[in-house]
Amino acid sequence: MNSKSVFPALMIIVLLALVVPNILNMVRGPAEKPSMFDNAYSMTQATQISDETGKPMLVLVTADWCPPCQSLKRSTLVDATVIDWVTSNTVPVYLEADENPDDIRTLPVRSYPTTLLIQDGEILTSFGPMNATKYVEKLSSALAQSR
Repeated sequence: MNSKSVFPALMIIVLLALVVPNILNMVRGPAEKPSMFDNAYSMTQATQISDETGKPMLVLVTADWCPPCQSLKRSTLVDATVIDWVTSNTVPVYLEADENPDDIRTLPVRSYPTTLLIQDGEILTSFGPMNATKYVEKLSSALAQSR
């Protein structure tokens, strides 16, 4: 094989590697809302609870049509360590793009999914998808720096 015939084959392989996971997520449909959000707090309720308890709000901004959001909900957000950390240390809020557009517009969200840690109206950290270990590390570090 010469280099002219290898390049198109490599491009096809790279494109498949990038596209196939997104197609699989779309075929599977939206992931279930992670259990840590079962209380279904609104931003108003969460702000009040945060003020009363001193715990920051963890706000997940997601969309059912977003493949990276579905991956995050199927992997990182079902990890036991993440669930335990979030439920022990924060007031979790789930904002879905089609259901909560007004709340989302008030936040500095540039892409989906976005996780924000907010306390007393201040954003302690904001980030996109990552694995469970890094997710907890990022949140723990932001919380420690705020104290």
